[in-house]
Amino acid sequence: MGSSSKLGEGMEEKGGRVGMGKYAARRGWRRLAAVAWLVAAVACSAAVHWQLRRETMERAEERLVSMCEERARMLQEQFGVTVNHVHALAILISTFHFEKNPSALDQDTFAKYTARTSFERPLLNGVAYAQRLFPHEKETFERQHGWIMRTMNREAAPLQDEYAPVIFSQDTVSYLARMDMMSGEEDRENILRARETGKPVLTNPFRLLGSNHLGVVLTFAVYRPDLPADASVEQRVEATAGYLGGAFDVESLVENLLSKLAGNQDILVNVYDVTNASEPMAMYGSQTPDNKVDLLHVSMLDFGDPFRKHEMRYGQKPPLPWSAISNPMGCFVIWMLIGYIICAAWSRYDKVSEDCRKMEELKTQAEAADIAKSQFLATVSHEIRTPMNGVLGMLDMLLGTDLTMTQKDFAQTAQDCGKALIILINDVLDRAKFEAGRLELEEVPFDLRTLTDDVISLFASKLRAKCIELAVFVSDDVPKLVTGDPWRFRQILTNLVGNAVKFTERGHVFVRVSLAENSTMEAKRAPNGNLNGKDCKVEPTANGAFNTLSGFQAADERNSWEYFKLLLSDKELLSDELEGKKSSQNDSDHVTLMISIEDTGVGIPLHAQDRVFTPFMQADSSTSRNYGGTGIGLSISKCLAELMGGQISFISRPSIGSTFTFSAVVKRASKDTSCASERSLSEALPTAFRGMKAILVDGKPVRSAVTRYHLNRLGIIVQVVNNMSMGIQAFGKNGATESREKPSMLFIENDIWRPETDTQLPSRLRTLGMNGQAHELPKLILLVTSEADKDKYGSTFNTVMCKPLRASTIASCLQQLLKVDIPARKENQNRPSFLRSLLVGKNILVVDDNKVNLRVAQAALKKYGAKVHCVESGKDAISLLQPPHCFHACFMDVQMPEMDGFEATRQIREMEKKANEEKREQSSSGEGSTFVEWHLPVLAMTADVIQATYEECMKSGMDGYVSKPFDEQQLYQAVSRLVVGTTDSAS
Repeated sequence: MGSSSKLGEGMEEKGGRVGMGKYAARRGWRRLAAVAWLVAAVACSAAVHWQLRRETMERAEERLVSMCEERARMLQEQFGVTVNHVHALAILISTFHFEKNPSALDQDTFAKYTARTSFERPLLNGVAYAQRLFPHEKETFERQHGWIMRTMNREAAPLQDEYAPVIFSQDTVSYLARMDMMSGEEDRENILRARETGKPVLTNPFRLLGSNHLGVVLTFAVYRPDLPADASVEQRVEATAGYLGGAFDVESLVENLLSKLAGNQDILVNVYDVTNASEPMAMYGSQTPDNKVDLLHVSMLDFGDPFRKHEMRYGQKPPLPWSAISNPMGCFVIWMLIGYIICAAWSRYDKVSEDCRKMEELKTQAEAADIAKSQFLATVSHEIRTPMNGVLGMLDMLLGTDLTMTQKDFAQTAQDCGKALIILINDVLDRAKFEAGRLELEEVPFDLRTLTDDVISLFASKLRAKCIELAVFVSDDVPKLVTGDPWRFRQILTNLVGNAVKFTERGHVFVRVSLAENSTMEAKRAPNGNLNGKDCKVEPTANGAFNTLSGFQAADERNSWEYFKLLLSDKELLSDELEGKKSSQNDSDHVTLMISIEDTGVGIPLHAQDRVFTPFMQADSSTSRNYGGTGIGLSISKCLAELMGGQISFISRPSIGSTFTFSAVVKRASKDTSCASERSLSEALPTAFRGMKAILVDGKPVRSAVTRYHLNRLGIIVQVVNNMSMGIQAFGKNGATESREKPSMLFIENDIWRPETDTQLPSRLRTLGMNGQAHELPKLILLVTSEADKDKYGSTFNTVMCKPLRASTIASCLQQLLKVDIPARKENQNRPSFLRSLLVGKNILVVDDNKVNLRVAQAALKKYGAKVHCVESGKDAISLLQPPHCFHACFMDVQMPEMDGFEATRQIREMEKKANEEKREQSSSGEGSTFVEWHLPVLAMTADVIQATYEECMKSGMDGYVSKPFDEQQLYQAVSRLVVGTTDSAS
């Protein structure tokens, strides 16, 4: 036992030593790696330092060159300006001293002129003029001027070949008077060079008297006026009359220049005369270069003297390269942090691996949840849309029967409500399509006026309960038929009107449709103060109301009467600008519609206006509790408006209301497409009311224009008056005319009628009745916003009409009131001929496990002349579709018990494949005739509208996709693509 325990202890000790050795080896390796990493970090940081330092020096040198060249250019320009003024003075002397006889110049005149114009030559200490004089003229000249010429040393001028005595001088250099400028060796050289070249010449730098600054003498030759422009040297010497010179202060010039530029403290500037390159003469700056200046640049100066060369040298101390210091240090710190991160990463490798495994599990769960979500959406969509298919189908069948106008209006409204419900169900699915980029727009013709009427009818009952005005107005400039996507257009309008109705408790909801060009003109006329949350410059009328639909103040003033009347078709209200716009619009196939939905509701709080179009977001937490809603409608509307080529915006003011405006680009529908539009219900409006006259009593101009718009659609001529007195006067005036011109209807707004005061109208009607003219009495129609007003005023008026107004409801009411005979609708009047031509005589198999859906599909297809056979399971369909069969197409439901549509379609394709192989073998052996493959068009008929279902249909071998509930347009698209071209070869 002892030996074994010792052996175990020895093995443990050996294992410990081995472990310690490995640990020591790993620690030594880590130290070596750390040292190598530190050396690499230092090397990289040093490389970064030298690279950044070099780049810093290069940039500093580039900046220095740029600044130096600019200073040299400015110095030359300032010198050139001074030279030009001296040259002008030389021309002045030549003109007024030599051309005038006697001379117009003397010493006093020259001194005064040069003193007054000295501001033009700020860099010259003074100017003086010396006349050219020959030896034989010396005595006469001295006698004429009364003084003796002296040399530069104040001695009498000796005899020489030529003189240049100063006769005119500025007061600042008056000491030069009477001096012979030819007596100085350098001055004589300058004079000779100046008259030979005709250019300004400069002397060597010297100290100027008075300022003790370094300067040079600028000399100009003054020629007689008769000197030609291309004179030779001999001609210029011969024509020389004198010399004009001035002392040029170089130091002041450079100091003045540098004082106007920034950064002078960083730049050392030196100006040199380098005529003698071996011995440059300093004109400005230090005589010896600064050894501390590392950056140096030289710019050549051209002062106009061809014999002298000047240059400006710039020096700058190198800037302190802070970036070359800080960046490498930062790099070094980053390298150290990276090393630390790498070391820490190894220690956390196991935990990260575990996290990755958990993430994979979560990913699997997320994918399963996504599949479950898609399946849930498909199931919910199918379960909700399946009964709605029966409801809408039966309503469609009802509309296909002979109905009165009232019955048809009720059935149409119920069908529209069902379709609106389908649209609301699809909102969530549409949002998913937007995110996936799978949404596409239709291109079909539709009647925009009928569509807007249908939308407002959906909310009629709600607004009647609230006593709120709801109206729609479509400008006459908008085409009757347009081509676009009516369903998506209706979806946007339904969302916006629904929101307006939801958040409005008093006032009105007003839908206005016009062309974008006209709306742009309105915006130009509108003041700029109409901003969200700010007060508009809109004043109420005398009675305290506003010129809007209901008299309540609106957020957007452009719907007030002042701007709304520009959209009316009355010629006296149209400006020349609007007429020009209308003529240009007719030339284009595309038009841009501008639709505004105005309400006088609670408005949107300012803090919530920036997230109005965010999905599933409400203005605040109380919105969803008080009003309901998911907050997705505006988001979908924004996406749809952008897909239609437009935009959506809003103006909202808390406690006043909101106005949402969206635009859409549509095409003008051609005349030959009017019969193909399901939405075009213009033929349903009766023509029996055309030519009838009516009087409308309404004190609100916007509301009266909307009422007249609906009556004009029926062909009724409307006269609008503001009050009951004017209405009675208009009725009395018409009563004196012939019977055919008398108004047959009198429309009165509820807020205009006062039973206790408006007694003249009943008296007038009783008088006509007693005179035997009862048959000529107009029908009294009261327009109200509440159902409760019907019983209240029913005894006074012939009928009470509840708003919102629609052309179809007005026609139905007037038909009963006026006893007008309206021709009954023909049986086949609204059946599209194109669908009948495609389906007539075709044998179609419909497979669906829902008996109501079978009846709906059977009725819809039989209406177009098809021979329909119905079965309730996929197995029955397979037994009927065994080749050979007599069917031309099959509408297959997707979700069915026992065997769904996918599996049934796959088996049908397998049967067709076998039959085609047998026929191909028979054809190749010569036993059969011409070979035609079996392929029955199979259309999926399902309530699932998600992309996954569509893809599954295509994979199973189906040819098309028809979602339930389907309409005529969708049915036509599917049938025209697949049924056309099928033959009876299957039989």
